[in-house]
This record gives sequence, C-alpha cells and structure tokens, in this order.
Amino acid sequence: AQAYFAYDSRKSGGVTRSFLRFGKSPIHSTYYIQHADFISCSLDTYLFKYDVLKDLKKGGTFLLNTDMDDEALDKMLPNRVKYLLATKEAKFYVIDAITLAREIGLKNRTNTILQSAFFKLNEQIMPYAQAQELMKKYAYKSYAKKGDAIVEMNYKAIDRGAESLKEFKVDPAWANLE
Repeated sequence: AQAYFAYDSRKSGGVTRSFLRFGKSPIHSTYYIQHADFISCSLDTYLFKYDVLKDLKKGGTFLLNTDMDDEALDKMLPNRVKYLLATKEAKFYVIDAITLAREIGLKNRTNTILQSAFFKLNEQIMPYAQAQELMKKYAYKSYAKKGDAIVEMNYKAIDRGAESLKEFKVDPAWANLE
C-alpha cells in the first residue's frame, strides 16, 4: 500500500485529499491519482466547492457521507455531479457516518466507520471479512488501555460502517443534464 496526501493551508478544519494505492508489489508513485477506482467524500458540502469526481474513472465507485435521504439528495446534487456520475457509469453509495458515530458514542469521529465502508466497497483489495478482522485487531491494540467500552465502540463502528451502506441509483438520464 502507498498513501500520498494533499493538504490545504489550514491546519485544523482544512481539506485533505488522500491518494491510496494498493498492489501486490512495491509501489513507487509520487503523483496524484488521475483515474481513481474509488472516491469518497466525507462532507456533502464539498460537492458544491470542489470538483470531487473529476478523477473518477469510468465504472468507478463513489461514496458520499451525508445525512440526506434519497429525495433530498436527488434535489441537492449539483447537475455537474449528476452528469459525471452518469457519464462515468459510476456506482454511487451513501452512508450517514456522522449519525452512526453519535449513536455509537464516538461523537463526530467518523474515520473508523468510513474506513470500514471503504473496505466493504473495495473487496478486490482484500476480502471484507479479513479487513474487518484486521481493523478490529488494530482497534483493540490502539484502545485497550482506554477500556473495554472504547474498544467496543470501535468494534461497533467497524460493523456498522459496512452494514449501513446504501446504493443510490444513478439515473442514466443525468448524462443529458447541462
């Protein structure tokens, strides 16, 4: 695996773009990914500020963290986003990681939930059952000193991240939008 990051100038509350590569042999790429199999957006407001989908390749997968229901999301999505989803024949999934995190007791900490969703949607990297086991092993190692309750919250986040994904059907007619 290789991770390559782009940060904006703000230290806290700024935007981070993470470029992750996975492969069977060592990876020595030092450039941004321009034809991504998978793109995730952690805040739905970014869809209005940034061209989030420009680097998604045809047939790729897009995951959006949002608390909107299907009807609201369909109304809210900018036409340029709908157009790109349709013309790229993307698979589109949504998750409400913020509500899940609060229900579990993690406040606004969505990273573990979104990581689990990532591995569920990208089983070509490794089978989800294996990823789930490894995530739980790491959660235990990271949080055991903080107590069983913290470990259990992270286990729930891992389980709920995979279980809570919803596919949002991309309308092929969106390819005709201006």
